Amino acid sequence: MNFIFKIVKNIPDLILNFLFIPIWHFCGLFKRDKNLWIFVSWFGQKYSDSSRILFEYVKNNCPNIRAVWISRDKKIVQQLRQNGFESYSSKSIKALFLSSRASKLFSTTGCEMFYGFTKGIEFYELWHGMPLKKILNDDEFSGGTIRKNILSKILYKINQKFFVWKTITTLPNLYTVSASKFFTPFLKTAFGLDDTRILDVGLPRTDALFSGKEENLINDIRNEFPNCKIILYMPTFRTGAWTKKPFEPFCKEFGFDEMEFSNFLNQQNVVCVYKPHFVDLNLLPNSNHKNRFITINDDDYTELYNFVGQVDILMTDYSSIYFDFILTRKPVILAPFDFEEYVTTCRNHYFDYSELEGVRAENWNEVLKIIENESYKKVPEEKIKQFAEFCDGNSCRKIVERME
Repeated sequence: MNFIFKIVKNIPDLILNFLFIPIWHFCGLFKRDKNLWIFVSWFGQKYSDSSRILFEYVKNNCPNIRAVWISRDKKIVQQLRQNGFESYSSKSIKALFLSSRASKLFSTTGCEMFYGFTKGIEFYELWHGMPLKKILNDDEFSGGTIRKNILSKILYKINQKFFVWKTITTLPNLYTVSASKFFTPFLKTAFGLDDTRILDVGLPRTDALFSGKEENLINDIRNEFPNCKIILYMPTFRTGAWTKKPFEPFCKEFGFDEMEFSNFLNQQNVVCVYKPHFVDLNLLPNSNHKNRFITINDDDYTELYNFVGQVDILMTDYSSIYFDFILTRKPVILAPFDFEEYVTTCRNHYFDYSELEGVRAENWNEVLKIIENESYKKVPEEKIKQFAEFCDGNSCRKIVERME
């Protein structure tokens, strides 16, 4: 009965999508405006990441291009308009019309707006970092879980074959960008693209690491704690977060003692800035961390990668932030506290984790020893070239030049 109920429940959606097919093809009959570009980011809920960096570059350097930001968040739309940018709600008639006329669309997740009017557009999936963990077509856990039952598999196949605007990897004229040739084979299988659709231009967001722009929070920390070391802790999310189970790294299981940690930070003149993945942040209780132990969110900085470029040390586990931060030539502490559980229940990896350079800690006790002994180290130049050879602070310029 449950299976039949699910079939019946999906019938209206299937009918509407089949009825939309002629509109999809109709939108592909007309010549698109080569000077109209659309930018979106993070499920339409954020003004951030590579789309933002490229959007602002285009606005400042390409007067012939009409750059438009589309968002699901009305506050973002309002704020951008106040700042003199053109922006529309993703559900507005204007946004849908522009998506039927624009020649290029730049995204970071592929789920930011309705793409049913975009046939004929060049879709540039800037993504949100180079993959250590498997993504999209290669992700056996997230994608596999979603399509576990027979009905889900059938619906997924129907979407792929008939409703191509609903799945990022089936969108025609799809491109993505790479930070180095090392990642190209992974991007090819993940996105289902050949080499000609993977641009060797680097990631626009890494341009911000070279900007030198100061963030107020960093200045405030350094004023309050002169000569301190600022450690940014940015773990990635676990697949369990989608099922409302956040990752909580500050627990006894990983050897964390709040009093000991607080005393240590004072003794060593260290400030630990914790930025949870936004999926986890929405699920975690309000934090009481303060003084030298600070939890931040998107409201605490102007641009994340300006902020990242100003900290002294990065601490992370499996996050793509690693491949960006190494461009700063600053030390990295690897903290894969739950490695075995992660690779068996959350995400497999494209390559051996040991290929990442950085001092590795298995728990918080080892983290404190590494900081106390200053045994952390910079990532060697050969590794930076391996993982980020195309990221030189000019990715936005290189992308725009490819468009000409």
